[in-house]
Amino acid sequence: MISIFKNWISSMLCIGIFITFIQLVIPRTNLKKYIYSLIGIVTVLTVVSPVINFFQNETVEDSVRAVLANIGDSGGQEVNSEDIQQKSEEMIKKQFIESLKKDVEDRLQEKNVSVNKINVLLSDEYDIQKIEVNIKKVNNMGATIDNVNEVVRYINSEYDIDYSKITVIEEG
Repeated sequence: MISIFKNWISSMLCIGIFITFIQLVIPRTNLKKYIYSLIGIVTVLTVVSPVINFFQNETVEDSVRAVLANIGDSGGQEVNSEDIQQKSEEMIKKQFIESLKKDVEDRLQEKNVSVNKINVLLSDEYDIQKIEVNIKKVNNMGATIDNVNEVVRYINSEYDIDYSKITVIEEG
C-alpha cells in the first residue's frame, strides 16, 4: 500500500515538473489551449489512477481484500471476507430486532398498552421464532385493548406471527 502511495506521489511530482516545463516552452499560439487540455487529461488520469487500479480486480470484494491485505497486519488477526460478512449479518440482525421491538412498543402504546420489555428470537432467515412481550397490567380506562388475549391477537394481526410464537406476560 505504501509503495502504491509512493508511486502515485512520484507520478504527481513528475506531472508537476512536466507541466511547468511545458508552460515555459510552449509558444503563445492558438495551440496553447489544446496542449493545456491534453495536459489536463493526463493529470486527471494520474490523479484517478489509484481508483482505477482499485477497481481493476474482478469484483469489489477482491478489491477490498487486496486493499486490506496491503494495509498490513491487523493486530495479528487475519482479515477475511467471511468474518466481515458474518459481522455485517449480525449487525443487520441486531438492527432488525431493535426496529421490530420499537415498532411493537409504539403500536401497543397507541392502543394504551404500556410495554415493559420485549424479547425477540429470530432464525438465520429472519423468521420470528418467538416474541415475548412483557406489559404492565392492562388498564381498562382508555385502553382499546383490555386483556392479554387481545394483545396476542393484535400482534398476530399486525405482524402475521403465529399465535404459538407470541408470549405476553402481564405484570401488576
